[in-house]
Amino acid sequence: MAKNNSGDDRRNKARENARQIAAAQDKKEKTAKTILYVGIGVVVVVVLAVVGFLLFQQNKPGVTPANYVGGGVSLAKDGVVQPKQMPDGEESDLPTPSEAGVKDNAATVTVYLDFQCPGCKAFEEANTPTLQKLVDEGSIVLEYKPVSFLDRMSSGNEYSTRSANLAACVIDSQPEVTEDLFAGLYAQQPKEQSSGRTDEELLKVAEEAGVDTSKPLTSNSEQTVKSCVTDQSFKDYVEDSSQDALDDKVEATPWVLINGERTDKTSDPQALATEILKATGEFEG
Repeated sequence: MAKNNSGDDRRNKARENARQIAAAQDKKEKTAKTILYVGIGVVVVVVLAVVGFLLFQQNKPGVTPANYVGGGVSLAKDGVVQPKQMPDGEESDLPTPSEAGVKDNAATVTVYLDFQCPGCKAFEEANTPTLQKLVDEGSIVLEYKPVSFLDRMSSGNEYSTRSANLAACVIDSQPEVTEDLFAGLYAQQPKEQSSGRTDEELLKVAEEAGVDTSKPLTSNSEQTVKSCVTDQSFKDYVEDSSQDALDDKVEATPWVLINGERTDKTSDPQALATEILKATGEFEG
């Protein structure tokens, strides 16, 4: 009988050991599955977070340069002002046109321009004296809206975007030199299908126009005009405002509007001035 009891004990012990081994193995498998599922969950959460961030970055509007409203800068008798007709949903602490000495019946002349565009250069050279005279008289508010339609014409340099970004950097910091900067950019305009200007060349154009490239931005005091240019800080804004222009049916540059209506009198300063003065009521005929 003792012999039988000893055999039963061994069998029972073996069964218990087998049960414990199986239980341990089952626990290990459950732990491994838990770790796997938690790991997969963490990866999924991280992937979703990254995708969400990228979508947010892609869809958020570009940072708006100081002194810009509605994709551009508005010049009046006593400096930079709000547009006469503020865009829906936008606010500005810039002076109103009337606060800057603009006449009540003043017209708004809007110029969509691309610094790579030879036609824009020709327009500015022909019409700037007339437009500046009308600005000084308080007869118009002159809106400049730089766009980047012609990046393909600078051999991969993206000169249209980068020069428009330069303009935004400078106007953010020193809006009083806007016209001198534009004149300098047109004077140094690269030929189409050639390589556009480097950052160093763009900054030199700005400095020759009277820009202090070490001056901080108004919209971000941690950046200077120089770092704004090299970082292309307003690239997204330029791209967004260029797309807005396309959405508003701007088909080419220069694209000139008088009180929102397009004019084709872009190559004849006298004809353009006459059309503007008709819009103000100062000329009849």
